[in-house]
Amino acid sequence: MRSGSRMTQAMLGALPCSFMTEEPLRFHERKKSEFLIQFTKDLLQCRFSHHPDYYNHWLYGPHMNELSVKRLCWGMFPFCHNNTAFVDAMCSSACVRLLRIVSVELEVADTLLSDPNLNVKVVHLVRDPRALLVSRIKLQKLYTRRKIFHDADLNVTEICDRYKRDLSTAHHFTHLYDNRYTLVRYEDLSLQPKEVVQRLYTFLDLPFTAHIANTAAKHTLGYLQPDKHNHPFSVYKNSSTAVFAWRKNLHFSKIKEMQEECGSVLQAYGYRLFTSEQDYQNLQYSSLVL
Repeated sequence: MRSGSRMTQAMLGALPCSFMTEEPLRFHERKKSEFLIQFTKDLLQCRFSHHPDYYNHWLYGPHMNELSVKRLCWGMFPFCHNNTAFVDAMCSSACVRLLRIVSVELEVADTLLSDPNLNVKVVHLVRDPRALLVSRIKLQKLYTRRKIFHDADLNVTEICDRYKRDLSTAHHFTHLYDNRYTLVRYEDLSLQPKEVVQRLYTFLDLPFTAHIANTAAKHTLGYLQPDKHNHPFSVYKNSSTAVFAWRKNLHFSKIKEMQEECGSVLQAYGYRLFTSEQDYQNLQYSSLVL
């Protein structure tokens, strides 16, 4: 969470013929990997009928999921209620099926990529772990009466350890699945949205249309819904000015702590290690190296 995945989802799911499922594995993290893999395969192959409990959560739960289908079902409640066939059919007719997954580690995709019966591609989104921590801390402070994150989600060592494990998996994917795995930094998406989204659509073998370019602009230029830009879950922001704003909200001493834990990961992903408080506070000095 707080990696920019919802904004990325909005851009990748902009084609009218796409079918989006958001966060299907949340609250299942502690289940065995065999269940997580089979569950994900069923969703990729439009087998909601195999999971009636999840179908109800998909249709009536808080996640965005495929809004065009959900709205149809809200208007035709008797038709969709306890009837997975309609959603299975809408999913099967889509030109691309998209799953946004942040609650489990990248390794869960290994079996999916190696399955010859699936044509799976993985877009691996990363964000500077220092920025991710700031975003989580700010969000938790807004919800003082509700615990948004587990303790591990706000722990520097735990955050860096997950980044390291995902980095190891990323190296593995690059060697084995170079044409079906790609890495994108949230910072690059924020600074060069059109170029990065166009690259991702090419990677996914999807047409990059004027509608897609317009969607990328709406989510990154900050001209839409200006009164909601500061909402913590807003995906309509001036991303080029907001992307490094986290440096105003975390003391340099905490940055040094994170760099000691995460130094190798930061460098591997092309993030700058700050050696002085002066450089850190100078927002004209980019956090990116590559």
